[in-house]
Amino acid sequence: TSHYYVANRAAQLMGKPVEGLKIVTCHLGNGSSITAVDGGISVDTSLGFGTVPGVI
Repeated sequence: TSHYYVANRAAQLMGKPVEGLKIVTCHLGNGSSITAVDGGISVDTSLGFGTVPGVI
């Protein structure tokens, strides 16, 4: 998924393992979502409210 890719790409750009990062990723497109990623694992997401309302 896009959140998986972004989390891993951010870790690569920072030169750190994704397992040691706590970051927030954003997907903006046909639908939008925000996901909290801790150690490479999604721990919370705005998708529980739908693809757009959870971001607003």
